[in-house]
Amino acid sequence: MARRWLVTSAVLLLAASAMPGPVAAVAAPPAAVPAAAVPAAAVPAAAPSYNYSPTSRTVAPVAVFRTTGSVTNPQNVLSGSSTRLSGAGAALSLDFGKEVGGHVTLHFAGASGANQQVGLAFSESSQYVGTSSDASNGGGGADGALTTTVGGATTYTTPAAQQRGGFRYLTVFLSSAGWVDLDRVSLAITFAPGKADPSAYPNFFRSDDDLLNRIWAAGAYTVQTNTISPTEGRVWGPPGSGWNNGATVGVGTSVLVDGAKRDRTVWPGDLGISLPTQYASTNDLISTRNALTTLFQHQSASGELPYAGPQVNFYGSDTYHTWTLVGTSSYYLYSGDKTWLDGIWAQYKQAMTFICGKIDGNGLLSVTGTADWARSGQGGENIEANAILYEALTGGAVLATAEGDSALAATYRSRAATLKTAANARLWDAAVDLYRDSPGSTMYPQDGNSLAVWFGLTDTLAKAQSIAGNLASRWNQFGAPTPEKGNAIGTFPGSMEVQAHFAAGDDHNGLALIRREWGYMLNSPLGTGSTFWEGFNNDGTFDYGGSYLSLAHGWATGPTSALTFSVLGLAPDKQLGSWRFVPHPGDLSTVEGRITLPQGALNGSWSRDVGAGTFTSHVDSPNGTVGTIGVPKLGGGNVTVSVNGTVVWADGAFLGGAGLTGASQDHAYVYLTGVSAGGHDVTATGISYPADLPAGYTRCAGDGETCPVTAAGTVAFGAGAYVTKTVSTGAACTAATFGDPAVGVRKSCYSAPQGGPSGWSTCAAENGTCSFSGPRMVAYGANGAFATRLVTGGTACANAVFGDPLFGVAKSCYTPPAGGPAPGWTQCAAENGTCTVTGVRTVAYGANGAFAYTAASGQLSCGNGTFGDPVSGVAKACYVRTGAPAGYATVCAAERGTCSFTGTRTVAFGAGGRFVYQTFTGGTACTGTAFGRDPIFGVAKSCYLTP
Repeated sequence: MARRWLVTSAVLLLAASAMPGPVAAVAAPPAAVPAAAVPAAAVPAAAPSYNYSPTSRTVAPVAVFRTTGSVTNPQNVLSGSSTRLSGAGAALSLDFGKEVGGHVTLHFAGASGANQQVGLAFSESSQYVGTSSDASNGGGGADGALTTTVGGATTYTTPAAQQRGGFRYLTVFLSSAGWVDLDRVSLAITFAPGKADPSAYPNFFRSDDDLLNRIWAAGAYTVQTNTISPTEGRVWGPPGSGWNNGATVGVGTSVLVDGAKRDRTVWPGDLGISLPTQYASTNDLISTRNALTTLFQHQSASGELPYAGPQVNFYGSDTYHTWTLVGTSSYYLYSGDKTWLDGIWAQYKQAMTFICGKIDGNGLLSVTGTADWARSGQGGENIEANAILYEALTGGAVLATAEGDSALAATYRSRAATLKTAANARLWDAAVDLYRDSPGSTMYPQDGNSLAVWFGLTDTLAKAQSIAGNLASRWNQFGAPTPEKGNAIGTFPGSMEVQAHFAAGDDHNGLALIRREWGYMLNSPLGTGSTFWEGFNNDGTFDYGGSYLSLAHGWATGPTSALTFSVLGLAPDKQLGSWRFVPHPGDLSTVEGRITLPQGALNGSWSRDVGAGTFTSHVDSPNGTVGTIGVPKLGGGNVTVSVNGTVVWADGAFLGGAGLTGASQDHAYVYLTGVSAGGHDVTATGISYPADLPAGYTRCAGDGETCPVTAAGTVAFGAGAYVTKTVSTGAACTAATFGDPAVGVRKSCYSAPQGGPSGWSTCAAENGTCSFSGPRMVAYGANGAFATRLVTGGTACANAVFGDPLFGVAKSCYTPPAGGPAPGWTQCAAENGTCTVTGVRTVAYGANGAFAYTAASGQLSCGNGTFGDPVSGVAKACYVRTGAPAGYATVCAAERGTCSFTGTRTVAFGAGGRFVYQTFTGGTACTGTAFGRDPIFGVAKSCYLTP
């Protein structure tokens, strides 16, 4: 499993630096967003700077992109004055500043004479601006240009069927010898039909990262440009030249299709991403419903659903058939539209029977309808198809329950369980910690592995984490390559991978991938600056034929729903009227937003203070709903949670509280359950990684001094909580250099040991082979900067496997010692034994460098049932922290004694890995009163100083 070597602090902002290859285009600093001081309901639905959608249905170009030939006063047309095009070849290319679509109107003030020939050509990308439009019709002929004759003052509007569904650039050109005066250009927007103000989103997302805010908005806008009148789809088969967007492709008054420029058709696979995007942003459930209704209306007698809706009307795809079933359960969960569900229920059951009829004797779907998105290798017992079917079956059980058919619900759940067991038995390759594409395959696809994590097909947390780490290890500077598409960067499976990282708790990499791949698309001068692409090559150039590539494609918008559902943490739960508020903070400090439930708006916001180890959140839910609030522990060993001022969780136990029915915890969260409707303010303390430096770090400077460094490596700064920085020369040991991880106390700098992690053994030099038997964690790097991966039976020791954690420095691979996670941990139980803990302590469980952590008090079962399985197939044990806190090795007093010193020093007070840090002058009493709290009740403590 690829992961960064974590210095034990919540302040490690590693997401942007975790992978090799900087992306200069996304390096703009984030704009600060203050923590929410008021309930989220008081926040406006969307800040204008984070909304690409126009505020009216008529827009105009904002700039002149370029001119060719004789063009006089080209800027005039932008302000309603005349711009003259003279002579054949004169061309004016106008920039609308973002993706738009609809009917263009040109107003001419005059012309040199009758029969002046004017052309119009369109392009989404600056790369294809010219007198011939980029490609959209899907046939062999060019789209070319529209033409009109101008003989004087007149107006021209594009014909209904020749509206251009998606473009940024419009080129107006003259192909005759005279001149024309063009004084006004406007566009009547046709997407998002019926919306007087398309920018009035009911939902929103905002964080302290400006790039993420823009990415969320661009995903929302992409799907909005894909929402069209059902009578304005693309005609199929394609015309010999030109284009025709006058086809009926759906029902109702608006429908969600696959792209703005093309295909303008309902494709079920695309809905797997665009449907949750549409819900999380515009909440346009009518267009979602109409797309699904269209597909059910074209169901064949066998029960098969279309690969693509009208006018394409393709069949023969088991995956796209199943995506319609997934979309059906998602729509019902988002809308609560029981009337619609009743109307299609018989067809839904027939469609489920059709696909379940292909489940073979092994319990897996064996694909015979091999049409799919642009991947290779579909067919047979395929992991992608089986992950989709698993999600359809679990969603189908929810629908069957809603329809009152408990027997069918049980059948769907049973089939899902059998499929899950079979997939993990037949398709999991323990040697590489990924799922094969199919039995015997040597391809490990992005789509199937991502979907398995996202949809919960993995049967252990360790598998999900391994998949997330291994997927991240394949990234290049532009994003996540897709092996099943020749290692091009597929934004459809990439959207799945984003969701998978958050589902695995790999939040830093989830945010890093969004910034890298979607930041590249949004900031690239080749793009629209407002929408996301169908895909691109792994060198950043256009895929899908270049000119034919769709630059506003709904299947590329996965980050929008991921930012709402995971990073903000607001999502509908599996039962109608229930919700979850479970944030995945990553490296962010503040996030706020809204989704809309069938019962009304659900508002949430959260913020955290890394130095103080606190996390605060607010949720305001509508009447008739019940929810779950997740408080991320971020590695904290003993989290205390208050709701509306009352402590409801402390020392690992639920204490009760108004508006709650219970609480529990796992390795990552404290969960408050049965949360009633209304407003809830949540405050948590003890939020941080375990307050330790890695073993072997040595103090090199005090606060305000300089830490001398002779070789590039890592320096940590802090007191109990630490932030790290890679330096190559002396580092000023100040908050100005590092940030302040421990506000209010004097801190120190600590330099990493040269070579490998303290206590680990060298197993190979860079570009060599690290060999061993069985699974174990391997660290790759040098001088405190490491990437780690859980591997079995050895690995190549190279950047290609781990990424480059320390550029320009010779690195090596290292394997961990036997025993606990680091020196200073003592075994308290063998696997399946009982660990007895005095006071609330952090307990580590694992072996071979791979550990899971939890907080415990009293007796704890030391096994997979408590922790999950951090390293399968190996005998594990439980360990508790003992001894002095890292960096504070000198005992200055036992509890209730006096710690004496001269000058001003920071003192650590506690035991067993639980310490509190305070700064004193001239000594201090070694008591909980002096330090403000007792960090570990019922345990004899001591006071400690730095050496």
